[in-house]
Amino acid sequence: MIDEPFDPWRAVAERDDLVLSFHPIARLMGGGFYARAGELGVIVIDPELQGEDRRAVLTHELIHHERGGGVTSIGVFRGLASFVDGDERSVDREVANRLVPTELLEQFVRASARAGTSVGPAEVADQFEVPVSVAARALDAFLDSLPPE
Repeated sequence: MIDEPFDPWRAVAERDDLVLSFHPIARLMGGGFYARAGELGVIVIDPELQGEDRRAVLTHELIHHERGGGVTSIGVFRGLASFVDGDERSVDREVANRLVPTELLEQFVRASARAGTSVGPAEVADQFEVPVSVAARALDAFLDSLPPE
């Protein structure tokens, strides 16, 4: 049973093989990027990102670190572009899973149904303090996992 969603700030603080930095250059990479120098990983986040966007980007880059590095689309040969896209989609799914755990999402959906309120990406985003795109991905995965009626 999960009591609370994943906390990327705690996860970064617990790692001695990772440096977190804030620099505007991260804006060029969509808000954040991950780089590796030997055993040391570096996550760079756009300092203008706030709240749930900052948390989601940090989680995304942390997952790249846990996987041993990410791939970048800058300068990638055309044949590798689909691999890069697939890797990014996989990381995005994991971000949604960590920040909106299925067990907690199910509890939220059930409680909302009992209260007679509908649940969409905006409601999930508000409940879990994540960007709507992360909420939508989590909600889609949850709905896809339900058995057919």
